Amino acid sequence: MNRKWIFVVGIILLGIAFFVGTFKTKEPKENPIVESQQADGKDQTTEEKKGVFVGDQAYDFTLLDREGNEIKLSDLKGKIVYLNFFTTRSSSCSQEMPHIQEVYEQYKDKNVVFLAVNVLAAEEKDAQGVNEFLDEKGYTFPILYDVDGEISVKYKVRACPATYIIDAEGIITASVSQSMDKKTMIEKIENTLNK
Repeated sequence: MNRKWIFVVGIILLGIAFFVGTFKTKEPKENPIVESQQADGKDQTTEEKKGVFVGDQAYDFTLLDREGNEIKLSDLKGKIVYLNFFTTRSSSCSQEMPHIQEVYEQYKDKNVVFLAVNVLAAEEKDAQGVNEFLDEKGYTFPILYDVDGEISVKYKVRACPATYIIDAEGIITASVSQSMDKKTMIEKIENTLNK
């Protein structure tokens, strides 16, 4: 009988030892990311969050302008960027575009770059048709073409017009998803210039 109890107690103790051993706290493994950051002398954990909201680092992109030149957003660091997404078939865009032209004329010689991105994927015409529309209206601000809509999707453009004001460090300072008048555009630009 004593042997039976000794056997049972032994099994219970082995079970407890196994159970405790499985949940024993393990030594933390070295984090290779932290090690590489320390080796560089740079702390990359403080890198700005990329996104489309005020305070986010604006997503970088490269698009072609009307002349076929590649324009890369990150190449414009040090300047304020007025980034507007539009289509020629949107009545709200048509109302806003004359104001963009006026504000562009006012700020083109200052530290402000205007980029009007045509969402060609949402147009009823091709790039040539868009160019004819722009020429007919006399718009001279820089136009880029989002041919497949990839950049518009990245910037979460649900409807046009959609505008982002980006500061000299590439941070979004304003996001507007409706048409603006000239006064509002100037206010958003000035707020960014004076921040």
